Parts: sequence; structure tokens; C-alpha cells
Amino acid sequence: MNSSQFASAVTVLKASGLFGACATPSLRVPPVTPVPNDLRLNGKFIWYDLFTSDLKAVQPFYEALFGWSFHETATGETRVLTIRREGVPIANAVYVNETKIKDGASRWLSYMSVADVDQTVLRIEQNQGSVYMPPKDLPDRGRVAVVKDPEGALFAILTATGGDPPDPAYDLNDFLGSELWARQLETAIQFYQALVAYEIEMVDVGNEKDYHLLVRDDEPRAGVVQIPWDDVNPNWIPYIAVEDVAAVAVRVEVLGGRLLIAPDPEIREGNAAIPADAATCQAIIALLF
Repeated sequence: MNSSQFASAVTVLKASGLFGACATPSLRVPPVTPVPNDLRLNGKFIWYDLFTSDLKAVQPFYEALFGWSFHETATGETRVLTIRREGVPIANAVYVNETKIKDGASRWLSYMSVADVDQTVLRIEQNQGSVYMPPKDLPDRGRVAVVKDPEGALFAILTATGGDPPDPAYDLNDFLGSELWARQLETAIQFYQALVAYEIEMVDVGNEKDYHLLVRDDEPRAGVVQIPWDDVNPNWIPYIAVEDVAAVAVRVEVLGGRLLIAPDPEIREGNAAIPADAATCQAIIALLF
């Protein structure tokens, strides 16, 4: 495993056209919740997009691994597929023109709910973060920007049209949320507290280590860990809940993917793994029991 496996999604996002690259019309994407509501769950990661140069390859991989299904969007946008779990939309797969990126990489991008994208962008810049793609209104999706924290971890901020998806019961094969891998742990925590006023909870995860939870409105919204390896870059990693991490890890390789981090008793007591999909072996998503 090396830092290139955890490189940012910047090049992929630019090539996708989702955020309005100069020569490419912006994609039209569906709302994050099919039924409009008044929920604003600030600080929660409410949506995930997979950017890939091979939509055909990723579909059977994730269908067999998690039981997800891929569907054309209601908008008729051919470059975007809606990913559903048991009929409920949970993510999008977005086509990236492979000629516009060097490594054909797939990337997952996590979207954080904020009350006001423009005000959050100002706080990001005031706290040594940076803006890669400035605020933009996406039809049906909402107002969105793509940003980096001071260590370069990439994520999106979103004020969703029609409100946020309600808190789920965290069912199997669904997103649990996202986890930040940071080098300067306390500095990273202070940065995100400045954005959405998180509180911090400590959880014992064994090995005499405490796990930091970012909590908002009495709900855990994300985790933060210090990167234990020298060759891994800071990143936001989305997590999927599965019943048996080891069994799913075996299926990853059978389906043509590979494991960037295999189940290991020294890492979350063997109840976590990071696979890469079959399209390019570079999409980053994690499994957690």
C-alpha cells in the first residue's frame, strides 16, 4: 500500500464534469432524498458518489458484493447511475472520461451536510482549509462545493434541495458514515469543530487506543483516527456495514477486486478491511462489522 492508492479525487472530479469543468457541461444528478422533508442534519455525511471510468465494471462488482442495484436516473442523465439498496437510493455512480485522467482511477466522495455552503466555505478558508471547486447550484441536488482540510483530505459540503435523508438504522450493506484519516489529530479535530460545532466523544477500540467520534446534536456523525503509516495521505473514507468482514473480503478478490487493507486482529480486532473495486482497483471504501 502506498500514498498513490489514497491520492485525492481531485483529478477525477475535474474530469467527471459534475461540478462544471470548463469544456464539459455539468451533469444533472438526482436529489439525495426522494421524498422532500425539512431535515437539516448538520455535520452528517448524507451522500456518496463513486466516480469511475468504467460504469459497466463497477456494477456487477458492487451488486455481487453488497447486493446493490444500479438504475438510470429520473433525469435521464446517461453519465450518472443511482445506486440503491433494497430500493432506497444511497449513492450515485458517475462516469469519468478515462482519456482525461492518467490512471483511470475510481474514487468515492463523501458529502457533509451544512446549513449554508457559502458560509462554511468562508470558515474553511479562515481555518487554513482550501476550496477546490467553489460553491455551485446543482439542479435537484442542492448547493455544493468540494473542499480540502488543512492536510488535504478531500470532501464535499452540501445544502441539499429537499432536505437531508433521515438517520437510518444502519442496516447491513448500507453506509455507516465516513472516517477521517489524519496526521495531526488534534489540529484536524479543531478544524472540523470550527465548521459545524462538533462535540468529541472518546471510544475504547482496544490496543490501548481511543477512537475520536465527531458528534452533533447527540448523534455520532464521523470518526477520526491518526494515520499509522508513513505512506498514506489524509483522506475521508466511507464505511459500509457488513455482517462478516472476513467473508466479504474473500468475495472482493473472487470478484476481481483486491484488498488494500485485509482483516487484521491488530486493526479493529479484525472487524475492518479496505477493498478496492474491480474497475481499477483504486476506489477506496471500507468495511466494518
